[in-house]
Amino acid sequence: MNNIAILYLTLYLGALAIITWVSSRRETASEYINSGKNLSAAESTWTTFASLLTGYNFVLGVTFAYLYGFWYLFAFIGAGMAFVVLYLFYKKQLSPLQKEHTFLSIGDYFGFQYGSFSKVFVNLILCGGLLLFLILQMFVNTGLFSALLHVEKIPALLLTAGVVCIYLWFGGFKASVKTDIFQGLLMLPIILTIFVFPVHFTAEKIPTAFDLSQFWFAIGLAFLQFFSLLGQAESFQRVFASRDAKSLKKGLTIAFILLALVAGSIAYLGINFKFAGIATDPSNLFTEGVLGALPQWLGSLLIVSLIAAFMGTIDSSAFALGVLVARMRKITEETVIKSTRLFTLLGIVISAIASLYLFSFLSSVFALISLISVIGAALFVSFLFKPNTFEINTFLIVGSAVFILGLIFKFVTDNPLTSLIPSGAALIALLLVRSYQKLMIKSAVV
Repeated sequence: MNNIAILYLTLYLGALAIITWVSSRRETASEYINSGKNLSAAESTWTTFASLLTGYNFVLGVTFAYLYGFWYLFAFIGAGMAFVVLYLFYKKQLSPLQKEHTFLSIGDYFGFQYGSFSKVFVNLILCGGLLLFLILQMFVNTGLFSALLHVEKIPALLLTAGVVCIYLWFGGFKASVKTDIFQGLLMLPIILTIFVFPVHFTAEKIPTAFDLSQFWFAIGLAFLQFFSLLGQAESFQRVFASRDAKSLKKGLTIAFILLALVAGSIAYLGINFKFAGIATDPSNLFTEGVLGALPQWLGSLLIVSLIAAFMGTIDSSAFALGVLVARMRKITEETVIKSTRLFTLLGIVISAIASLYLFSFLSSVFALISLISVIGAALFVSFLFKPNTFEINTFLIVGSAVFILGLIFKFVTDNPLTSLIPSGAALIALLLVRSYQKLMIKSAVV
C-alpha cells in the first residue's frame, strides 16, 4: 500500500474515532437504540445512502454493468419504488404510532398488527438474513482489503471487525448514523472516475448495452431490489427513527439522487470498458481495470471509499442484528444497552469466523435476497391488501417453506426471477386462503 493510501486510511480511522467519542458523550438509552426517533432530513439522507450502498455495489456493480449493460440500472429503479412505498408506509401506518410505540424492526410492527407469532417468525427470519448478510460482507471485505492493503486475510478481517465493534459498542445507533454521514461523503469520489477514462460511447454501440434477451433478468432484478429493501431491518430502523414524514420524504429523495449518481457512475465505467473492446476478466474489472488505471491520489482515495462503503453497511446490519436478538429476550430499560452491545459484538464475531468458510458468494447473495424479499413482500401485501392474521401468517410460512425447498431442490438460483419464486408462491397462497374464506362466509350466510 502506498504512502498516500496509508495517510487517507489513518485520517479515516481517526475521524471515526472522533465521531464515536462525540456521539457517545451524554448519550441516553433512547439515542443509543434509535437516535431518540429524531433523525433530521440530512441524517436520513446520509444514513440511508451509506447503509444501502455497500462495497460490493462498487466491485460487482462494474462487473454487472460490463456483463448486462444498462439493464443493471433496473436494480436502482427497484430501490426508487421501495423508497416511495417506505415513505407512504411511514406516513400512513407508522407515523401515528411513533409516539406511543417503539418499533425497532418489522417484526415489532407485525407483532402489533398480527400478534406474537408473526413477530417471532419475522424476527427469526430477519436474524438469519442479517447474519448471512454480515458473513457476506466480511467475506468480500476481507478478500478485497487483503488485496488492496497488501496484508494477510486474518489481519484485514480483524481490522474490519475491530473498528466496527469499537464504535458500535460506545456509540450505538447514534454513532452509526453519524459515521454514515462521514462514510457517505467518502463514497462520492467514485463519480470523479468517469472523467479519467477515455469515452468509448457511440450511437452505434449503445443498443448493444440493451440486449433484449436480458430484459426479464432486469425485471427480476428490479423487483428483488424492491422487496429486499422493504424487508431490510436497517431500512425499517432508519425509517421509524425519522423526526417526521417531511424529514423522511426529503431524506429519501436526496438519498435516491445520490444513489443514482453513484450507481450511474459505476454503470458508466462497466459499459465504457465493454465498449472499449478490451479483453479482461469481468470479475476483476474494478480492482485491475479501474483502480489500476487511476492516478495514485484518486486510486488511494477510492480504496478508502471502498472501506467506508463496507463499514457503512456492516455497522448498520450488525447493530440491527444486536437490537433484534436483544429484544427477543425479556429485558428491562436498564439492561437494553448492555444486551444490545453484547449481541452486536457476538454477531460480528460469529460472522467474521463464518466468513472464512464461505464458498459460493453469488449464490449466497441471491439466497439472502430471496429470503429477505419474503419479508418485504409481506410488508407490501399488509400495506396493500390489509390481510388478517391468518392470511399474513400463511404468507410468511408458505414463503419461508418454498424458500427452504428452493435451496434443497435448487430451483432458487442466482437468477433474479427464480429468487422471487418464494414470494410469488406466498402471494398465491394468501389469495387462495382469502378466496376460501370469502366462500365460507357466503356459504354461512346462505
